[in-house]
Amino acid sequence: MAILTTGVIENPTVAGQKQTATLSVRYRNTGHLPAVIQIWGYYLQGSTKVEYVVDSITLASGVVKDTQHYAQFDALEFRFMITSQDVKLKVWGKNVSGTMTAIYPVRPVDPISSGQIHEQGKKATENQLYAIHPERNSVDVLDKSTRAPIMTIPVGINPQGMGINPLTGRVYVSNYGSNTVTVIDGSTNTVIATVLVGASPAEIRVDSKTNRIYVTNQGSGTVSVINGTTHTVMSTLKK
Repeated sequence: MAILTTGVIENPTVAGQKQTATLSVRYRNTGHLPAVIQIWGYYLQGSTKVEYVVDSITLASGVVKDTQHYAQFDALEFRFMITSQDVKLKVWGKNVSGTMTAIYPVRPVDPISSGQIHEQGKKATENQLYAIHPERNSVDVLDKSTRAPIMTIPVGINPQGMGINPLTGRVYVSNYGSNTVTVIDGSTNTVIATVLVGASPAEIRVDSKTNRIYVTNQGSGTVSVINGTTHTVMSTLKK
């Protein structure tokens, strides 16, 4: 497992516009096994880091995937937790016209907690890191500082994706082999719900403002929308 960071990216204003309007990230899996990448994005408000991106993607062997992120802040930072050393990252900035303006190197860092303190929110989890283990059908909870295992949480079959709502402290794990999403209470690290979704769920995206969880079902070509309060599927969208 690797944890990488862009470091703090200073984003000056040039001719009335931010040098980097969009941050692009390219992920390339050169290995023979799928890899899970968890993504955190922060903007700096004074000396405070405010989390505004929490995402998770699953990358099959040989696959290249690009993601785009809003970046019109004075300073920002992105961090990535990757389950395989075979995943290569490239990060660059683009201006409002789509022209590349900078390439940002990434470097290893110590593990970060999956939950952060939000200026407008509360602690989701404190001093903890979550790691998916598809081969064991479980999620490990690790101590942020020491990397020591705290506990193992059994989930569904072949977990692939993870999403976190830092405002509620809920952790969502998609179980590719059992067509479910496991909901974990980050304050107690206990499973509080199992939600049946479509076939072969993989990627999860969490909208912390609306408390909605979007699950991509690869086997059925749909997206399940989960209500984060009731832990039920509100709707199923066609991809």
